[in-house]
Amino acid sequence: MKIAERIVMVLLLVVLISGGVWIYFTVQYKHQQKLEAVARGEYEIPLESDERPVAPEEWRKIYPNTIKIQIGEVPVLASVADTLNTRMKGLSDTPFLPDGVVKLFVFGTEGSHSIWMKDMKYALDIIWVDRAGQVVHFEEVVSPETYPDSFSSPVPAWYVIEANAGFVASSSLAIGQTVLLPEKYRY
Repeated sequence: MKIAERIVMVLLLVVLISGGVWIYFTVQYKHQQKLEAVARGEYEIPLESDERPVAPEEWRKIYPNTIKIQIGEVPVLASVADTLNTRMKGLSDTPFLPDGVVKLFVFGTEGSHSIWMKDMKYALDIIWVDRAGQVVHFEEVVSPETYPDSFSSPVPAWYVIEANAGFVASSSLAIGQTVLLPEKYRY
């Protein structure tokens, strides 16, 4: 039996070693194939996105969840940013903001709430609103070229609204006017 056990052990050892060698060379071969494919340019990173641009009439793909608010006398739909991540992203990298749609930033605390135009593609009017819903400050026609400058309110605000450039002028918005928000966002 000792000889039979030794033969089995040697055969197992040979099988394990040959299996390991086969796996090693298979991995090396596949790795070499990938290196050659990279050298041929088969693994190039595309420089342009394959995604089709969103047409203005398909704006809900960009702003799917909106609520009704009223800024002064103007009813609009607001895409709400009420978490740190959504407030940080804001309107960055969006292709456009449709007419009648704004971005509402709900901070939940008073402050000057600085806004910048990082990764923006279009100009905005920026409106600061206090906890009671009164407009306390605004900046008109803030262009993307102003980045890295930031804009803030000299008066503490609870909310910030970003609208298309020209909104403040076209709606005759003035300091002290009221912004009506759903109960969920009033504090």
